[in-house]
Amino acid sequence: MKAFLDANLLIYLNTTTEQTRGIYDDFYTELAANNRLYTDVLVLDELLYISRKRYNVPYDLTTSFIDEVVLPFTEVLPLGLSEYKTSQELLRDTHLKPSDALHVASMILNSVTLIASEDRELDGVSRIRRIWLPDSPTPHQ
Repeated sequence: MKAFLDANLLIYLNTTTEQTRGIYDDFYTELAANNRLYTDVLVLDELLYISRKRYNVPYDLTTSFIDEVVLPFTEVLPLGLSEYKTSQELLRDTHLKPSDALHVASMILNSVTLIASEDRELDGVSRIRRIWLPDSPTPHQ
């Protein structure tokens, strides 16, 4: 099966301590073992930005994390005019944020139906299925 990685999982993997990262490591490992993983460049942008702004992780550490942990197991899907047009339909029909609409559009156009995300608003999109950790702790609290 194909699974899309949303930014929140990657942010938690990149910014949590060894003590709290285990549940996210296990989830990511299981996803990678049982699915072909995908993401898009907007997810990588959000990973870089939030890791730096909110958690003070230097860009070079996050780019190393992307290069060593994400990219070996994950294909980065393109975002172009087709994704933009599909995202506009999603914005009319759902309550998604524009960036989430672009992620979902990319998924739809590449036949990816599963997304690993804690964002519950994705549950309202009939063409995809969201998975997340049941009763997962909120890191950094």
